[in-house]
Order: sequence, then C-alpha cells, then structure tokens
Amino acid sequence: MKQGSLSQRKTGFLANFIANPKERRRTNLFLLLMVGLILVEGLFVYFNRQQLMTEDFRHYKGTFKQFGSIAQIGFYAAVAIYPIFLLLKNKQIKGIKLGTIELKTILQFVGKLVRTWHVPVALLSTGIVFLHVYMALLRGFKLDFTYISGIITVLFLLPLMYMGLMRFKRNDRNWHFKLAISFLILFFIHANFS
Repeated sequence: MKQGSLSQRKTGFLANFIANPKERRRTNLFLLLMVGLILVEGLFVYFNRQQLMTEDFRHYKGTFKQFGSIAQIGFYAAVAIYPIFLLLKNKQIKGIKLGTIELKTILQFVGKLVRTWHVPVALLSTGIVFLHVYMALLRGFKLDFTYISGIITVLFLLPLMYMGLMRFKRNDRNWHFKLAISFLILFFIHANFS
C-alpha cells in the first residue's frame, strides 16, 4: 500500500459511516452520553426500586410521563430538520425579504444549526425514551393502547437509528426519512391519545 493511502485511512468508532471527523467526534460524544445516561438511569432505578415500587402509582406514572415529555420535545426538535430543508428547496422563497435580510439567508443559518444538532438531540432523546420505557415496564405491562402504542413506537426507533447511520453514506434509500415520519406519527399518537 502507498504511504499516502495509509495516512488518509479513517480510524475510530463510526469511521466507516461518518466521513467528517468533526461530525464523527460529536456523534461519538453524544452516543457515549446516551449510553452513559441509560446506565445512570438504570442504576438510579435499580437502587431506588424499593421506593419506586411503593410509591403511589399516579405519582410514579407522572414521573415517567415527564421523561416521555422531555423526549418528545427533543424528537420534535430533531425532526425540525425536514421542514427547514424542504423550505430551502423551494425556489419561491428566494425573493422574500424580512426587512433587509432575505428569508433564505435566515433559513440557511437555521438549517446549519438543525443539521449540526439533529443527531445529538436525537441521541439524547433516545436515551431519555429508554428511561421512560424502563420505568413504564418496571411496574408491569398492561395490555392497553398506551403500552402497545409505546412499544410499537420504540420498535420503530431502533431501525430509524440504524438508517440514520446509513444516511451519512447516502445508503439508506430514503428509509431514514420514511421511518422518521412513521415514528413521528406513532410518537404523536402515543403521546397525545393515551
């Protein structure tokens, strides 16, 4: 092998998926934060299990619903990437101005922000969702709409994350977008109709 090709070879976790080293470091950091968050949550629940099991169910349910609400805000923030980039593709916004600033310039700035924080926010929200699921199932599974819709929603989240990795290489055949829309609909139904 040539010396130049060895020095250009990508190394590290997710190097085969994410070419940009800065983006890869940020994704690795937030992936570690997500795993750490899940571990800390699991240990917290494990060490406080006795108190959680004797707590009034209404109060307990309020606690794990709060985690679900926090994750909901995070997922909505992560999904904000789609309407912004959809607006940026629209050719009619080119001439629209807000005072002296073009709307397209504002959307490009916001688009850069949501593009930068899409993956970190989604990873942290996923960690919070796993706490929500763990706490919901800790006191028992009920065969009702809330539990079933929640489990179906989480089952959509796992391939969504994998297709997000594939999206970095443009290898997802638009499945990340399709799963994201399906996840958003299921998440909305679970959060608002249960």
